[in-house]
Amino acid sequence: MTTFGWKRKAGENFSKDVFSKFAADEEDDYQKDLSWVLSFKRKKSTLQENCRIKSEEYKAEGVRLAELQKFQEAVTEFDKALTLVPADNTILEMKAQALLQLNCPFPALQAAEKAVKINPRWWIGYQTLGRSQLGIGDIKMAKISFSKAIHLNPSEKELWEDDLKWTLTLLEKKSKLDNQNAEREVKPVSTSSITYDEEGYITSSEKTISQDNSLVLCRF
Repeated sequence: MTTFGWKRKAGENFSKDVFSKFAADEEDDYQKDLSWVLSFKRKKSTLQENCRIKSEEYKAEGVRLAELQKFQEAVTEFDKALTLVPADNTILEMKAQALLQLNCPFPALQAAEKAVKINPRWWIGYQTLGRSQLGIGDIKMAKISFSKAIHLNPSEKELWEDDLKWTLTLLEKKSKLDNQNAEREVKPVSTSSITYDEEGYITSSEKTISQDNSLVLCRF
């Protein structure tokens, strides 16, 4: 004879004991996870703060060296600071200034472009960018950069009287030089050779015309 055992229905007292223990375990795990997350955030915040403080030390040392005109050493300190806080536009701009003093306009241009990209509302960044562009001979772009700097800070006299005024002077000189070169290329240069006989009559004539770097020999 088969004996049937008693079976609990789904959801009876068995589930209450099991799920209450499960809920307690879940709460413990949640508290552990929360504690770990909070600890991680605190460590991350502390690390970021330490990086910021250390970068400020490198930055201050770079400024001190630049004031002593030790620009190569200053660039080294600025690079140390940027390894800790690569998105600091002020350090990038000062690095660009030091590189310009070292007559390294292309690296200066790269640093200035990054500074402006990080903070497009900073007029000093555009001023240094414009000077870097002048350093590589890009006068038109320098004019645009100085104009943006003036738009952000129209009361800064140095932008008007030194940067923009000098750039406009360079543009005017370049325009005149380009026009002179164009005229020199187009204007023909000619020389002639005439032979006379004993009675003074022309017996032959040769005329050389130079235009666009080509020579043409004409005989008469």
